[in-house]
Amino acid sequence: MSDPHVSGPHVVIAGGGLAAVRTAQALRDLGHRGRVTLVSEESAEPYDRPPLSKEYLLGTRGADDLRLAAPDEYARQDIELVLGRAAVGLDPRTRTLTLADGGEIGYDRLVVATGARPRRLPSLPESRRVHYLRTAADSRRLAGALTGGARVAVIGAGFIGLEVACAARLRGCRVTVVEAAAQPMAPIIGAGPADWLRRRHAERGLEFRCGTTVGRSEERPDAQVLFLDDGTVVEADVVVVGVGVVRDTAWLAGAGLETHHGLVCDGSGRTSAADVFGAGDVVCRHAAGRCRPAGHWTAASDGAAQVAAALLGVPPPDLGEDGFFWSDQADLRLQFAGEAPPTATATVVSGDFDSGRFVVHYTEGDLLTGVFAVNAPRDFLRGRLALRSASRQART
Repeated sequence: MSDPHVSGPHVVIAGGGLAAVRTAQALRDLGHRGRVTLVSEESAEPYDRPPLSKEYLLGTRGADDLRLAAPDEYARQDIELVLGRAAVGLDPRTRTLTLADGGEIGYDRLVVATGARPRRLPSLPESRRVHYLRTAADSRRLAGALTGGARVAVIGAGFIGLEVACAARLRGCRVTVVEAAAQPMAPIIGAGPADWLRRRHAERGLEFRCGTTVGRSEERPDAQVLFLDDGTVVEADVVVVGVGVVRDTAWLAGAGLETHHGLVCDGSGRTSAADVFGAGDVVCRHAAGRCRPAGHWTAASDGAAQVAAALLGVPPPDLGEDGFFWSDQADLRLQFAGEAPPTATATVVSGDFDSGRFVVHYTEGDLLTGVFAVNAPRDFLRGRLALRSASRQART
């Protein structure tokens, strides 16, 4: 609990990723002088995760390059790090956080920023050939398996799956991508752009099996054999699974907090329990009858700023949330904001598919709902500003 000799409440942050670190930093930037304790299950100091499927996997960025803060910054900002001790229990009544080793930490205010974990495939038993990507250790293990000529099967053609597939191809591997949807990233960017993306990656050597998934799998001495629902078979030396994430909320629900597809929070990160907040990927927000799970790097950073403001009772920043994310896939920089509903019309407003540099606007009637760009950051920014303006007009 609070030390009477320290000004301000003791804020404990459970989690060691971007949202956790940015919350701690924002608290100090806003003038909080009470204790700030960050509790992480990993023994390494907090690091950035997006490069794990790209530069870190390829060896073009090292561990030091991933740090979210310089080693001396935590001491300079008086942020206490508790590493290698996962949060597993919570008692809001006594304001106590329980750790995996049996220890406890008292708090005045708690921020849950424990992120999300890769979803497991029930049809794919644990095997030395099967990889899920969340931590730096996962990325190092996968990098060691991506040797030239290796047969790699990537299950899931979302942005993580495609980033790993491109990295594997750059390392000289033979890559097959298995995707349940009709095209890669189609649920996000729509059929037309997704068809272009598939063809572009196929030109660079990726093989796609779309509209199917893994029905069962066998581990044999010379390969992991994947039997797909469409009757075809893929033999692989390496299997990488990227089929979404799950949020570990059982310990929060057990403490009486409202959970759904994540820890339910309002726009400021407040949960159903007094003085407990949520930030980053663990969070989902309920508004207008919809559940919106938090996700992506920018949302985690912005959510941290909002939570820090709410904790200290100061006006929140005007961040204009629009679901922005980006993905680097070989020589392609993909950027997206807003939404591309199935009923939306997709129109190329700048560039063209043939050049590999274009911007797509998604509209429903006269309303702009989303913007997608490939290798066109300036035009994307203009589209994103137009999207924000359209969103403001729609709310008035």
